[in-house]
Amino acid sequence: MNLFKNKIIITALGISSLSIAQQKYPTSDFRSPLDIPRYLAGNFAELRGFHFHSGIDIKTQQREGKNVYAVADGYISRINISPSGYGNCLYVTHPNGYTSVYAHLREFKGDIEKYAREQQHNQQSFTINVFPDKNALPVKKGDIIALSGNSGSSGGPHLHFEIRDTKTEETINPFLFGLTTPDHKKPMLNGMYIYALNGDVAGKKRYDLTGTHHFKTPVYASGKIALGVKAYDKLDGANNWDGVYNIKAFVNNELVFEFTTDKFSFDETRYINCLTDYAQYMTNKGWIYQLYKMPGNQLQMIKEAKNNGIIDLEDGKEYDVKIVLTDFEGNSTAGTFKIKGKTPPENQSIEKGKNYLYWDRENYWSNEDIEVYFPKQSFYEDLEFTYKKVGNKYHIQNDKIPLHKFYTLAIKPENIPTTKLDKAVIAVEYNYGGRKVTDYFPTNYKDGKLVAEVRDFGVFKVELDETSPSIKSLNKGTSFRRNDKIKFNVKDTQSGIKKYDAYIDGKWVIPVYDKKNNLIYIDLSKENISKGSHNFELKVTDYNGNIGSYKSKFVYR
Repeated sequence: MNLFKNKIIITALGISSLSIAQQKYPTSDFRSPLDIPRYLAGNFAELRGFHFHSGIDIKTQQREGKNVYAVADGYISRINISPSGYGNCLYVTHPNGYTSVYAHLREFKGDIEKYAREQQHNQQSFTINVFPDKNALPVKKGDIIALSGNSGSSGGPHLHFEIRDTKTEETINPFLFGLTTPDHKKPMLNGMYIYALNGDVAGKKRYDLTGTHHFKTPVYASGKIALGVKAYDKLDGANNWDGVYNIKAFVNNELVFEFTTDKFSFDETRYINCLTDYAQYMTNKGWIYQLYKMPGNQLQMIKEAKNNGIIDLEDGKEYDVKIVLTDFEGNSTAGTFKIKGKTPPENQSIEKGKNYLYWDRENYWSNEDIEVYFPKQSFYEDLEFTYKKVGNKYHIQNDKIPLHKFYTLAIKPENIPTTKLDKAVIAVEYNYGGRKVTDYFPTNYKDGKLVAEVRDFGVFKVELDETSPSIKSLNKGTSFRRNDKIKFNVKDTQSGIKKYDAYIDGKWVIPVYDKKNNLIYIDLSKENISKGSHNFELKVTDYNGNIGSYKSKFVYR
């Protein structure tokens, strides 16, 4: 049965900007969000796994608890608390049209903390995403609104800070607002590359130029080619490698490609998958900027892409290539090399058969095993759909091909009793940086098939998830004092943890969930617990409805 036959399709009209003039930003409106030197652990639009970094990461001297200040007058417009991602996060909307964002916080301060906890108790959920009225939580420039921390998916204590356009919610490089950091170091050019989009480059599909910045001997290539560069930047006061602010590629002194990290929308962040060499990243987590534009790439940080950055080589013609890296302070590094065109081999055209998928339209494919539905613009370029079944595994494409959107996958279950279909879950195996990874997706049984929304290619399988999440006490005893926390290690091996609830004497209390550390704790100092003996219960539920439970008694002194 075609599960997607009656799917309602809504097509969005793309709206392109009529002006490409550089916007001017106020450089004196905002103070620093911290009162310590502004050294960075990460800069704006730095390359991260499947996304661009959306702000700057300010170092907090390898510790938590630094005062976090409102950078200007405004009001708390959003409070988001999550066990992953930004963790404890505040948004302050300012009258000048911008919103500042403060993430990975340890805790909020004053009325903000009180408001957030009231919302958690009202919703009986640790995770909240609330939007206070503009008059509820006003702040003044320099007010302490939180303490810095390491919550969410943070890899160490720091403050993640953003400035967004309030109306469009685009995130903007904080350097453009004067929140810079000292930088006297030139960008690092660690390699240049030539990609054969058809034809070849010295007999290869990707030719690597490493070891020096300037190559005098021409590289022979044919057909359509594109350029690439491995590039990083370093700022004063930090040893970590950051992203590059501006990249330009010239061919015979003509600008053919330019990339500038000024702003982007969150709908664009996965375009990192086609700006960079995705296969290279999935193989060894190495980043290469691809200096050409795939058909489905709509990233606004690409400022110039003549002929989409693609160079159509002519036999016998020589091409002088120059790649220039520039940081925000104007420090610059350049690399050069030559390409000499040669006659391309014949039969370079690709015959598009019935299994061909097109990036700019919806695509549907099915057989007796599976059905797949891809929304428009799921890919960055057209591709040939490949599938095979080996045993109980379903090989769809390969894990070196990127996807921009979720697609619908339906698998006909085999050898699963009807009574257990509600426990079936679709999983995918793929290679990521030299190790094999398995991800699980929320799965429903519909019209005789298991259906999930997925955003990977790889090797799929169906598993039964009948195992409850595990709960292990990390407490040394059953007696606690005012500033103590009741702590537990929690894990789920398949579909993942969906819900978690804690109760003291039958009353719901806030279970703080630190996903990266598999930790749930209850902060007794904040729960208005009376002295004496109490009953405690923790329930943890996975996405397939399996429930883990822990009950005990404790004494609060």
